[in-house]
Amino acid sequence: MFKLLDDIWGKVLAGLMGIAAIYVTLIMFAIVYTSGFRYLGFSYSPLTIPFIEYGFIYILFLGSPFLVRMRGHVYIEMLTAALGDFQRLIVSRLICLLAGGVCLTWAWYTGLLFLERYEDIMAYDELRAQWDIPLWISTLPFPIGFFLMSIEFFRFVFIAEPMHTGLAGIASDRIELEETKRDLEGLS
Repeated sequence: MFKLLDDIWGKVLAGLMGIAAIYVTLIMFAIVYTSGFRYLGFSYSPLTIPFIEYGFIYILFLGSPFLVRMRGHVYIEMLTAALGDFQRLIVSRLICLLAGGVCLTWAWYTGLLFLERYEDIMAYDELRAQWDIPLWISTLPFPIGFFLMSIEFFRFVFIAEPMHTGLAGIASDRIELEETKRDLEGLS
């Protein structure tokens, strides 16, 4: 049952990462469109500017939970690589517990910020006043992203495999190398 839920949850996070990847592509086209039209002296839709600016926030918070899940975010293994297996397990779980708590705290406070801006019907992005973009649009991804990241960090506290592998360097490459070695040994 938990395996099925974890698989579904992983697919939800991968879907959010997919949306973020599509948004990155759309931003690339918007930048080329805006720059090209400006260079050629043609008029272009000024809405591409907030689309690009807000996009960076949405990409960050849509993709980050998946990166935590896949250990694709930046973290340093120097300390955990110097520890024994049992100590590394304890330290890794404590780090993930702390990171999950920090993300949950940020989710709470950014959630309050979102609600404050959502309830204020007169709060608009002053830099983009000509389009009447509500200010809550810029804060919506914060509580969602932080909450999802907290879930992923807490997940590493309770699953069998810890986040930190003890392999200093580029951990994901080292893990892949170790898995390949095990697979090859299994074939022999």
